Amino acid sequence: MKILILGATGGLGHDCRKVLGQEHEVICPGKEDVDIVSWDVVIDAFDSLSPDVVVNCVGLTDPEVCEADPFALRKINVEGPRNLAQSSARFGCKIVHVSCGHVFAGRKAMPQPYFEDDAPHPLSAYGKSKLESETAVRSNSPNYIIVRSHWLYGIHGYNFVKSILQHAVRGVSTPMQLPDDQFGAPTWSHRLALQIREFLNRDGRGSYHSTAYGYCSPFELARYILKKLNLKAPIEPCSLTALSGGHLQPVNCILENRLSKKQGVNVMVSWEKDLDTFLEQFGDQLIQEAGP
Repeated sequence: MKILILGATGGLGHDCRKVLGQEHEVICPGKEDVDIVSWDVVIDAFDSLSPDVVVNCVGLTDPEVCEADPFALRKINVEGPRNLAQSSARFGCKIVHVSCGHVFAGRKAMPQPYFEDDAPHPLSAYGKSKLESETAVRSNSPNYIIVRSHWLYGIHGYNFVKSILQHAVRGVSTPMQLPDDQFGAPTWSHRLALQIREFLNRDGRGSYHSTAYGYCSPFELARYILKKLNLKAPIEPCSLTALSGGHLQPVNCILENRLSKKQGVNVMVSWEKDLDTFLEQFGDQLIQEAGP
């Protein structure tokens, strides 16, 4: 297959490039070459590149930016995916669109997970834009895969794991406050790329949840990382509302990979197993990079 990956400079896009490139031809243009918010540019790209699959890893995710700039949010998170879905339909290729658990309100009693067919109810501007992006993809392409994941980390790009290590290595004396009342599954972007490859190789279709098994709070996750790497850093538990800055966020971020399990295509493992492997492989590099 010839696979067009958009957003390949980000954490997940970087891992998709590596994983999918092992078996398929991948094309990874930069934003300056293919800006997904431009209909003419997207159409020209599909016409000239003739991909069999397009994987969309582009997205505006920073909560404060999402709330402060609704114009950019809609352009990138809604109109961009719509352009890609319409172009995919016109040129007869499959689209893989990455979404997230923020399409749900996160109010289910713990530890009940959210399933693919649960009714969405986003709380934030970001969550609303991701739900709209899903609708745009479903409405405009007959051959789509929507992948909802959460709490991604990896070796490329900035993420929660790297922020904790920076806090520890740089000897910051002020305690980092982390929620102990929000729960989800930290998911390795490399593992998610493997799952996307499996969906493509098995001709998957529809909307899938794809996160690691189990769950923890950000505070518990930070303690786990520090213990595994034998590091110490001042961290304190706090409530989610104390850190949200007025931006509503789901408390229960647990997603159940029900559809992929039912179809026999699930490759996800527990968050502890993947995080252990990640830290064993990249721990020394991450600590070195986190230094002042």
